[in-house]
Amino acid sequence: MSLTTHVQQRRIFEAEDVFFSVTDPKGVITHANETFLRLAELSAAEAIGSPHNVIRHPEMPGGAFRLIWDELGEGRPVCLYMANQARDGLRYDVLATITPIDGGYLSVRLRPGVSELETAVFTAYEAAVAIESTQRAGGASRHEAAEDGSTALLAQLHELGFSSLADLTRHVLPREIEAFLASVPPAAPAPTAGALGSVLASTATIARSITPFVSRLGDYEQLAQRILAERASIAPAIAELTDLAAQICRVGELLDPVAATAHSTEITELAELTQRMIGWLNDAIAGFEALPAKLEPLQVALRDLALRTSMFVLLNHVLGQFTAEVIASGQERGTEVRLLHGALNHSLVQVEVEVESVKDLLVDIPQNVETTVRSADKVMLRADGWNDRLIAADLGPDGAEIGALSTAVRAEFARRMKTQYEIVGLSARLRQTPVRFETAEIREQLQHISAGVASQT
Repeated sequence: MSLTTHVQQRRIFEAEDVFFSVTDPKGVITHANETFLRLAELSAAEAIGSPHNVIRHPEMPGGAFRLIWDELGEGRPVCLYMANQARDGLRYDVLATITPIDGGYLSVRLRPGVSELETAVFTAYEAAVAIESTQRAGGASRHEAAEDGSTALLAQLHELGFSSLADLTRHVLPREIEAFLASVPPAAPAPTAGALGSVLASTATIARSITPFVSRLGDYEQLAQRILAERASIAPAIAELTDLAAQICRVGELLDPVAATAHSTEITELAELTQRMIGWLNDAIAGFEALPAKLEPLQVALRDLALRTSMFVLLNHVLGQFTAEVIASGQERGTEVRLLHGALNHSLVQVEVEVESVKDLLVDIPQNVETTVRSADKVMLRADGWNDRLIAADLGPDGAEIGALSTAVRAEFARRMKTQYEIVGLSARLRQTPVRFETAEIREQLQHISAGVASQT
């Protein structure tokens, strides 16, 4: 798909033109707002009951839709750049956000606002389109070509740094919502009487309430990136501690036979201390080895929190915008208002779940790091006295080697422990990361919306 399509062949729309559609589980359109119909050049009668691919641009790769359906089938939202085609043949590019709802799917579409991401994804489509065209020319079915196209598209996404469509969704939507809010800042609605006026006012209050939390989403993304970067410091820390443990193990191998025959309380205590030091180091090594498996869920959870929050912001905006359209038109559109309210309410629940997940991990990981470091510190605090006592003890023929090994451990321990400092620093940053999402006012406003929606039955 060429991104150099002439502007004359494009339908241009404004950032304010947010539009949505609802489909049944098979992708048949059941509801659409006026902006959707206007951009698609369709009447309500033409759109309702038609498959959603009525607006599919013919050069969109089938593999993209295959990946979308796979994600939706797992109950996950999808955010992807798409080329649509109106009935008059004009192309209009959108950022499509699709989320499962009761009885089908809700698709909210925006004007793309992050050009470098949009360009990268559309360029990735070109490879998938080429693969599918070749496969179809060779006799493959549309389904088979789409399967190969999805594989090719995933490979392209990997080259862009995204492990999956879910990973791309986590990255794209928060950035696009940030760009959207910069282009279309929330505006205070004019006071409007009646139940729908209450709905409109509540969406504006929710937008103001969530703004402080949304402003921190960029910090969470930076922390997710920092986690990825500092995970690289874990392997050197493990290597340093493993080498120290090997040296102390060698001391133990030489010391244990001496302790068994010398009948010396001092040597027996030294042998026991040596084994405890080995155990503490092994505990520290095990703790650091387990850390990547804990950091990865946090990295994902931070991005999922940003995704779910961005989705909530978007749905709240759409509900407010659509309610304003219904008030202005005087139409009866209670079903759509109820659907959007249900999606918004469910979205808040998902945000709350992600907030708790992030909070738990932000407590659990620092505790694990601190426990791990304490195990290594136990060895460091005893290394000097352990070495002095070994040198002073009568250890027979192996005494010189034991002394040399313990002296080397003593001399190197502090230097080798430096590899843990970055991990400790990351742990401190995690502990200091604020995740405060107050939902009491939002919940109150959702109750006002629910009452207003109920009046539309």
